[in-house]
Amino acid sequence: MEDKRIIVAGLNEAGQSFIRTLQFRELKFVVLTNSKQEAKLLRKQGIMDVILVNSNNRNSWIPPAFRIRDVFIFESSLALSCRFVQCCRSWTSEPIYVITQQWNPRAIYKALGASHIVFSQTGEVGFLLNNK
Repeated sequence: MEDKRIIVAGLNEAGQSFIRTLQFRELKFVVLTNSKQEAKLLRKQGIMDVILVNSNNRNSWIPPAFRIRDVFIFESSLALSCRFVQCCRSWTSEPIYVITQQWNPRAIYKALGASHIVFSQTGEVGFLLNNK
């Protein structure tokens, strides 16, 4: 398989659990964040592949040097998740999954370019990796 990576954004509890699943399955991934503090914390945890973007400045959304396999955005706030969808959609035509606990923003995410909106109360979405 080509050297493609999964992008994960939104490091709430569900997002962190998903990262542990990726690590266990030894899948290549990077974490997308807009927080220098979060990037520093991730690196302390041993996650060196971090993309830091200014989510308010589209000019900072430089496409990564690798090919993207899938994008998984774990909703922490509607505004930030929307910006992450827009950012990642500008980088790839591959599937973008938004994992949310809310029913309301489904149409918003779709309009911004998300491929799939997954409603999950628990945030456990490891099943999405079953065919990966």
